[in-house]
Amino acid sequence: MSLIVSEVVVSEGEYRLLKLMAERGFSRGSLDEASRLLGVDKSSLASLIMLLRDRGVVRVIEEVRVLCRLTSRGLEALSRGLPEEVLIEYLSSKGGVAGLADVAEALGDYASVALGQARRRGLIMVQGGSVRLVQDPVVARSVIRPLRGALESCSKLGSVEPGLLRELRERGLVEEVKERELVVELVEDPRSLLGRVRVEASRLTSRMLQDGSWRMYRFRAYNVEAEPPRVRAARLHFLQEFIEVIRDVMKELGFKEVRGPIVELELFNFDMLFQAQDHPAREIHDSLWVKAEPLDVTRLYSGLIERVAKVHESGWRYKWSPAIASRLMLRSQTTAVSARTLTLKPRPPIRFFTLGRVYRHDVVDASHLPEFHQLDGIEGDYGYTFRDLLGTLKEICGRLGLEVKFKPGYFPFTEPSVEGYVRLPNGRWLELFGAGLFRPEVLEMAGVDYPVGAWGFGIERLAAAYYGIPDIRILYTYDVEYIREFRVKV
Repeated sequence: MSLIVSEVVVSEGEYRLLKLMAERGFSRGSLDEASRLLGVDKSSLASLIMLLRDRGVVRVIEEVRVLCRLTSRGLEALSRGLPEEVLIEYLSSKGGVAGLADVAEALGDYASVALGQARRRGLIMVQGGSVRLVQDPVVARSVIRPLRGALESCSKLGSVEPGLLRELRERGLVEEVKERELVVELVEDPRSLLGRVRVEASRLTSRMLQDGSWRMYRFRAYNVEAEPPRVRAARLHFLQEFIEVIRDVMKELGFKEVRGPIVELELFNFDMLFQAQDHPAREIHDSLWVKAEPLDVTRLYSGLIERVAKVHESGWRYKWSPAIASRLMLRSQTTAVSARTLTLKPRPPIRFFTLGRVYRHDVVDASHLPEFHQLDGIEGDYGYTFRDLLGTLKEICGRLGLEVKFKPGYFPFTEPSVEGYVRLPNGRWLELFGAGLFRPEVLEMAGVDYPVGAWGFGIERLAAAYYGIPDIRILYTYDVEYIREFRVKV
């Protein structure tokens, strides 16, 4: 019983397809057949068919065909012959009888299967170490022929009689393949259907008015109160935007950006900063080493190595080792870049900063991460003082709208030293940076003869204070909506 619809509203593309079906007499067939008959691309046709199905114009039926495909053993049997076929031909060439040993040698790995299958079909008899053909070769071939034909049919992914398919499958010659096919069927004759079709159009054209075809169209209704689609413009992650803000602040203050390697030598990460080679920070639970061959710092930095060895041995009273200084590690502080910069002996006054990732063995919590960004700055000149350093730090924080206070601190490579704290929106004070004047030992190793102030900011902590975020882990949230909606300060 066909489902007859009173009026069908279709798009122009659907109408053209129905008209094509009527012209070419299509009423039922597979999607492949319809594509060939109508001359329409299969993917485009499938989309239009599904739309017509939703309108009740066509039925779409999924049919499953069970086909067979040859295994590697089946492919061998197709080219070489079924084992029993090979045996019949061999015995026929030997006058119908041959020794068991001769059969085994002639057929090789086919022998066991061939003997079993031929005996099961009553084609041979094995007796007294001999194999005898008990059927005329023509009769024997006719017994095997149906199975051979089924194997050839399977090689073309054809259908096979169930009994033969079962035997081929049990012998491991074929495997079943299920093929799904969409069958399209119009609910009524397309010519009568076209008489009730109304085409839905999105706009009225001058051509429709001229030829009167507007009468067959139904025009799409528009909701003039609907909101336009929301377009999400591309933007930087808010942490990256903050890093750019920091860069701008530093450059406005006259600082020049310098960069250094992430995989660093202990020479610059520790030794140049007057940290003894037995310092706890160099233990494996604090720093991350790279599994790679150490570099020969004695050859690469001969003059620098002499000064470093002299300062460490006189200051710390131990035998300094260039082998330890040659080890490679993930830098634990961007001060390593500042140390590299000082070894170039820049002419004063100097103002440099570096901004990049550092790596430490820290436990993740609201104020610690094992991988984070750090801002390191140095400035110096003849007559440069600790007061100048505090003024610069206060200026940087002030430009970011942060209230800062200082507290005496200790660092191996600066003296005097301070710790800097900024106030969070919740009123709590957060330790943000360490700073101080480089010790004379650091300047002597670098070959610099003027005072230099240095500091290191934890960027994630600074960003948290800047944005009013109580937990720095929020800076790395996977919540896309949170990132999209985040309001960046201007």
